[in-house]
Amino acid sequence: MIAYRKDIDGLRALAVVPVVLFHAGISGFSGGFVGVDIFFVISGYLITSSLLGDLDKGNYSIARFYERRIRRIIPALIFMVAVVAAAGAVMQLPADLAELGTSIVSTLLFASNISFWINSGDYFGVGSEFQPLLHTWSLSVEEQFYIVFPLALAAIVRFGRRSLLPLLFALALLASLGLSIIGTENFKVATFYLLPTRAWELLAGSLLTVGLFTLPIGRWRAEGEGAIGLALILVPIFLYDSLPPSPGATAIPPVLGAFLVIHSGMGERSTLVGRLLSHPVPRFIGLISYSLYLWHWPIIVLTRYYLIELSLFDRFMIIVASFIAAVLSWRFIERPWRGRDAVLTRRPLFAATACTLVAGSAVGVLFARDGLPQRVPQNVVLMADKKAYRNDDRACGRGFERRASLESLCTRGAKGAQPDMLVVGDSHAEALASAAFEAAEAVGRSGYQLTDLGYRPVLGFRKHGEEEKYAYLNQLLTRLLAERPAIQDVIVAMYWHQAVNLDSYYNEGGAKVSGAQGVAKGLRELISRYPDKNFLLVLSPAHSLAFGGNAAARATLFGHEPFKPAVERVFFDAEERGYSAIVDSLASSDQRVAVVRLSDYLCDDVHCYGKLKDGEIAYSDDNHLSYAGSKLLDAAFQQFLSPSNRKQTTLATAEEK
Repeated sequence: MIAYRKDIDGLRALAVVPVVLFHAGISGFSGGFVGVDIFFVISGYLITSSLLGDLDKGNYSIARFYERRIRRIIPALIFMVAVVAAAGAVMQLPADLAELGTSIVSTLLFASNISFWINSGDYFGVGSEFQPLLHTWSLSVEEQFYIVFPLALAAIVRFGRRSLLPLLFALALLASLGLSIIGTENFKVATFYLLPTRAWELLAGSLLTVGLFTLPIGRWRAEGEGAIGLALILVPIFLYDSLPPSPGATAIPPVLGAFLVIHSGMGERSTLVGRLLSHPVPRFIGLISYSLYLWHWPIIVLTRYYLIELSLFDRFMIIVASFIAAVLSWRFIERPWRGRDAVLTRRPLFAATACTLVAGSAVGVLFARDGLPQRVPQNVVLMADKKAYRNDDRACGRGFERRASLESLCTRGAKGAQPDMLVVGDSHAEALASAAFEAAEAVGRSGYQLTDLGYRPVLGFRKHGEEEKYAYLNQLLTRLLAERPAIQDVIVAMYWHQAVNLDSYYNEGGAKVSGAQGVAKGLRELISRYPDKNFLLVLSPAHSLAFGGNAAARATLFGHEPFKPAVERVFFDAEERGYSAIVDSLASSDQRVAVVRLSDYLCDDVHCYGKLKDGEIAYSDDNHLSYAGSKLLDAAFQQFLSPSNRKQTTLATAEEK
């Protein structure tokens, strides 16, 4: 057993505080997510040290190990889950409670990382904003690691192969790191969540325990290690301005930083960094860090769920509440279950833990069945349903999923009219397709719909991670335009912000390019390849967690009336500038290209709104137009589809009409 080190408690504080501030949306801590990487290093170091200490003394016991893990992890976790479950049962809409039920089960089975990987799709996507137990993925990673690691370690040592530990740890670390780096390029979400691509961070801590690295001798070497390590931690916290591919190469600096800080304190002399981290304030935060990590995210999620929009004051109060909850949890839940006077002996502890996990999972299953809709007024349930904001079931979408062919593509619009127009794009195109085809019907025309989730019609490019989909749909698009020469007009709609700023693409030569390059070059190729056709580019609306049916339903449920969701126009304009240059270039260089900006319909000079002037909801969710919202474009669509107006480069705005 290693001696207690005050500086490691301080290092825990350095890990947890940026995570809390980042999740609370405090500016300046955009890279705070790296705190989880630091936690993994600390855990690997402490747990491996403890296990090797037991093995060296000859009193290693797997039962004792899991008893310590249970006392450390389970009581506070179960209490937090119980409070979240109770809050969810009182506050959440049925669909949200059903999702919470699934996450309760996976959390208590220490498989939430796998569950969120399968079901969430994106840790920082919109759906994640309302998952109170999302942060438990890291606990699941750790516990999965500690199912295998102690057994493997004991087997190696007891078979007399302890001398191989440095080599085995190093090889395992390199294999996991290599897989992680490859995975961030090809399987981002899985790489973020799953153990094989996270194990290297834990193993980095383990490497410190097996004598592979000599202890720092001399004051300046130790001071240098500590200072460099601290810098490698702080720089990512403050300079990573968006979520990078993690835990690949970009996780190396904070992991190496934690490694160096721990190593610098293993010598005989204390360092300046060690003394700073050993100060009573960071030490105390380190002591409550587990409870702080447990409580901060549910408090953020449930507060946002209730208030719908968070002010800076709200965020500050969330941080205060998180610290209060953490102190209470540490003092009255964590501490009584640990130490010599801990509650329950080993056997009763194991039995009580098993019974509690089973009971909690049963509650999760109950929630997951249907979300207990009888708790909520029926009108509120209907208000939250996305389908309530569509006039069809979008059966004509999902072109790749249903393996659409030229013969099976939907034709919509005026009955009996030869299809001579096309709506193409992603889910934003699906959201406005009905309005587009109703406009076509009004001018006596019909056309085809070729849409799918995340599909941008960028010819010559394939989206990273969706290569098969893009190959299929791009081929279908080119065949459609080549074999149906009657098509004269093409309406292109997509989530431009995501396409340009978050996506990446491969060109035909296999080179990876940015979203901006892929969209600009791919759309230019589409437009130039078909010189006999006209194109309407529909730009994205503003987006906000306060928009859509779910937010409106919560506003009604919680009495937030009058509910007038809006975002500041200045933020939307800044976002739109990220892709407007591409659009303006296409429109200015070719008179066949017209542009319609939804900001002209849903924004004034100060705000962009989530409701129409008549009070109808303009969005089905945080970023997709409702049917009512899409009907704002009726006149613009008719103008584009009317032969006399095709040569205009910019359509009239709502005010001009």
